[in-house]
Amino acid sequence: MRVKNWRGWFLVGLAALLPACVPAAAGAPVETGFAAAETSATGAPTASALPAAARASPTALPAPSAILVPSATPPPTPALAASIAATPCAEARGWVRRLAAPSPRLGYDIDAQIYLPPCYASSGERYPVLYLIHGLGFTEDQWVRLGAPETADALIAAGEIAPLIIVMPRDRIDTGLDPAFVTDLVPYLDANYRTLADGPHRAIGGLSRGGGWAIHLGLRYPKVFGRVGGHSPAVFLGDENNVLEYARAIARAGPAPALYVDVGEDDGQRQSAIWLDQVFTWFDFEHTYRLQPGGHTEQYWSRNMADYLRFYAADWRAGREPWRAPATPESR
Repeated sequence: MRVKNWRGWFLVGLAALLPACVPAAAGAPVETGFAAAETSATGAPTASALPAAARASPTALPAPSAILVPSATPPPTPALAASIAATPCAEARGWVRRLAAPSPRLGYDIDAQIYLPPCYASSGERYPVLYLIHGLGFTEDQWVRLGAPETADALIAAGEIAPLIIVMPRDRIDTGLDPAFVTDLVPYLDANYRTLADGPHRAIGGLSRGGGWAIHLGLRYPKVFGRVGGHSPAVFLGDENNVLEYARAIARAGPAPALYVDVGEDDGQRQSAIWLDQVFTWFDFEHTYRLQPGGHTEQYWSRNMADYLRFYAADWRAGREPWRAPATPESR
């Protein structure tokens, strides 16, 4: 018992080392120092480089409580699950559409862009779903601009990943996104698109602030998302204890989702990624951690897009071995 208490205090102490760029007003979470580092594809500062006081801040993230799950949706049959990528497709490209998912929790629609894979309209099949959240100062088009749809097209055509749906929602700096993400957005997608509506066929990821959201939601709702990724993640200031509590709950009840964290060697604020690697290691969660060339830039995320998609779709490739990150001294 003493060892467990010591471990908890040790992790809390590590969390205290995460830097805060500007103190948050009234307990509002902010990114842990990433705001000034985020840049556009051209290297020009974005709106996220503004002082924190000049940006709208959400209220404090909710403390751990009863786990919410999406509303009931028809479970996929074994035949449907096994049929991923089984039907030949003559189309080379998918397409991107806009959608607005009603959210009673938020009181406004969740705007998103959705990538539908080649032959979605004609196949009649159901597909796994990847949710990708953008960074601070950007909108739901960031992942499109970074090349997620084109990369998915290429990997699907090469047979490296199965066809999938990618949903890229907008974060309006509203902490009500938890629980609206799982109570409103996920059920809306399952009801209106041909999804494989279960945890093993859902993944969630994000970059920078979006990575903070992906870690928060993925760990809090491990039965909803089977794979979770944070790319240059910014754990919200004040959310560290929540992350630890979610990790403890997973360690007790299991299983943990598949986990991936990466960050650039030149990223001036690597603390969140380092801390998450330590937390996942401490709880013996199998995970991939990559420290690789690059900074906190769109060039970095775009350059690694193919590896991101290979990770998220690793379990969805019929007849293939799960994808593993290339071995590096910093990989786990």
